[in-house]
Amino acid sequence: MQSNPIQQRIELICEKWEDAKIYKDARIVRIKCQADEEEMVDTFYTYMIGVDTPISDIAFHFESPCMDVKQFGILLLKELEEIMEIWNKSVKDERIDYVPVHWQPDYSLQKDKNPAAMFVDNFNMLAKELNLPEGLFAVAIFKGALRNKNLVSWLQEAIKLRISAKVKFLIHDTLTDLRFANIASSSPQTIVTIPLNLNMAKAMEQVAAMGDPKDPATSYRQIFMKMINAMGAQKESEAEKWGQECIAIATSNLSKDPYWIMQIVVVNIALGNDKIRYKKKKETLEYANKAVETSIASKEYFENDVASGLLAQSLMFRGTVFFTQGNGNDAYSDFNTAFETYLKQGNILLAIEASRMAGQSAFKASQKPKGIKILAEGARLAKNCDPETARGSTYFGLLELLLQTDYMNFISPQELDGIARNIYGPDWRNIVINWKKVPDKNGLPQREQEPVNA
Repeated sequence: MQSNPIQQRIELICEKWEDAKIYKDARIVRIKCQADEEEMVDTFYTYMIGVDTPISDIAFHFESPCMDVKQFGILLLKELEEIMEIWNKSVKDERIDYVPVHWQPDYSLQKDKNPAAMFVDNFNMLAKELNLPEGLFAVAIFKGALRNKNLVSWLQEAIKLRISAKVKFLIHDTLTDLRFANIASSSPQTIVTIPLNLNMAKAMEQVAAMGDPKDPATSYRQIFMKMINAMGAQKESEAEKWGQECIAIATSNLSKDPYWIMQIVVVNIALGNDKIRYKKKKETLEYANKAVETSIASKEYFENDVASGLLAQSLMFRGTVFFTQGNGNDAYSDFNTAFETYLKQGNILLAIEASRMAGQSAFKASQKPKGIKILAEGARLAKNCDPETARGSTYFGLLELLLQTDYMNFISPQELDGIARNIYGPDWRNIVINWKKVPDKNGLPQREQEPVNA
């Protein structure tokens, strides 16, 4: 039986966890991972709360972001209270040996000025209630917390407290954003670090190679991952070599399955994107043109919206290439066609983005009326989607562009005000001006928030 490279890496993290938690004085375990390993770390967090896993510690996921150090503990306790209620009241899997947990959070424990005290004291009491055997711990996984300065400050306060010997806090850092490096180095006894080196690029190649060796899709997936990994390693010639092999496999199998043409488009766009990195304008445009030409040819193979969707995707890429190379006229033409295609398909979110880019391209080409017109058309699209969906799109950017123009001949201020109010509320103009700020949980920008990667 072929081994699973993903499962192997999860088991490796499990082994490292078991090694790390034996440090008696350590109360916080910090995983230090590569940027491309973060998804595996998240998978490990889920694995920790599974039924059939070798990990017997009792782990709790916390999704609350630490936006306010003083309020963070309350949010954590509310999450914990919900978890306990679910555990005590839900129908259990027959494999679970159910024991009710008689614990309730005590919100009065904030008896000093330390903002972490309430949660730490409560979690200590929960660990005592769980009465776990020697070598097992109650684990608080700060799974959803933004790695920002507020969380660092909160953890610094937590370290000052008496965290139970039966408790572990679990956090992770990425090498590209080492938020916890300073507190880890300043508190080496309290914080133990697990360094990961999972070689995810190799893992993805191994996963891609799994399957029937006689199936061309198996060899295609393996070579495709080689191309992606070469791009990530900035090996231009290797990426091109593997990309051309992908195209050759897809082309040779096109007569058997028309969906291979989609892979030809995908690879051409990927190779074009890679050429942008090396500022090779001619080669970038050549791959963009090939993607568009292939998408047009796909109409011979499909009778549904697949071909038009593929073409719109290719035009969006080529339009971006034209735009970045200073060709506003051709960029506008591509984005405008993509906009019309997405409208016909009823894909409102992508139509909004195509409208935004078409408007910006028209302005670059000194064709302001065309730009305002298509932006106004894009602005009206928000009538056809719910506010939350609109807030999750690039509608902020579309309105920002439109507000910088004399748009009244294309959409009335009253109509625009009505649409925007429905999405962002009465202060929508101020919100649009600040749309590039980090959004709150409702998708609205906040002026004072720290950027995630600041």
